[in-house]
Amino acid sequence: MKVSLPVFLLLCSLTFSSWAQNDSTSGTRAIEVKIDYGFVLAHRPAVLPLQQAHVEGFEIAILRPTTGKRFWEENFLYPDVGLTIAGFNLGSPDYLGMGIAVYPFINFPLNRSDDWQIHFRYGMGLGWIEKTFNATDRIKNGAIGSHLNGVLHFDFHSRKKLNTNSFINLGVGLTHYSNGSTAMPNLGINIPTAHLGYLHYFGNHLPHVKPEESAVTKKGRIECYVAGAFKKIHPPLGKTYYAGTLSVARLQAISSRSDWGIGADLFYDESIFQKLKQDHQENISESDNVRPGIYGAFQVATGKLGLMFNMGFYPYSRWKGDGNFYHRICFRYYINNFLVCMNLKTHYAKADFIEWGLGWKFGKR
Repeated sequence: MKVSLPVFLLLCSLTFSSWAQNDSTSGTRAIEVKIDYGFVLAHRPAVLPLQQAHVEGFEIAILRPTTGKRFWEENFLYPDVGLTIAGFNLGSPDYLGMGIAVYPFINFPLNRSDDWQIHFRYGMGLGWIEKTFNATDRIKNGAIGSHLNGVLHFDFHSRKKLNTNSFINLGVGLTHYSNGSTAMPNLGINIPTAHLGYLHYFGNHLPHVKPEESAVTKKGRIECYVAGAFKKIHPPLGKTYYAGTLSVARLQAISSRSDWGIGADLFYDESIFQKLKQDHQENISESDNVRPGIYGAFQVATGKLGLMFNMGFYPYSRWKGDGNFYHRICFRYYINNFLVCMNLKTHYAKADFIEWGLGWKFGKR
């Protein structure tokens, strides 16, 4: 899955943040139910056999509106935060069966009018798929090789107010299942859907507050991390390989809501030697597992949590099968001068591995 669309929509949420907004929440908590209808997107020819029927789904979410007690909440027009549990009939009874997704999310308002409200939702969590690849009766499942998967979800939806506490919403979105190459095959499953939902808030209407603005330094800062990963390559059911990353970046605040920067990576991926060997290349060595990268970064800052997107380039790589470019979707949690991160590294729509890392921050935001 490419990251350009969610990045564009997040930028839209930043751009439109000057629109009119309400002065209180619609309640202290909320419950939302939705029905989904869509299909499995055949982003590769190997996924075509999975398109046996349309996808049908049901979702229930618990939401909590923010009031502005934290500065980032006012910056993003007081979004809702919540947790979704979704169940899908994946439209492929022979090869996929049922799917479940559980993920926390942030619901970014793009406007806050009293009647119609436009939102962008972004979430990341875990998913389970009933039927996966095997070499006997599901060899045509060329998309997913594990029951447990990571899930990315984003949608763009509009709410229509029914009364003081209730809304009906209509939208379109995409849910992505991937195991990050921890098992093969791993082409991933992309599910575009349209949805119809009902949202009801409970409790008192709480006033929005506007906290005193914190100073945002323009001097820039250095962030670095080390991360580990494991992955599999073709053929399916084969050996597990290990990977590691050392990354350093210089970031600078654009505003209190976002950062931009440039960085450099040093990757070690022991599967590269095996892929060169399978490709019958000569004069290969373990040093070919190392490749450098340089990247540009954009980060949305929501308090201690950062959502970052990287677009990177390999200046040199002995293995050419991945192309020259790589991408990352990064979740970071900051604890004083330390950071914990989980990053999905991809080559366009194909996952490479999931990084689990620890890092340090030098300088203030």
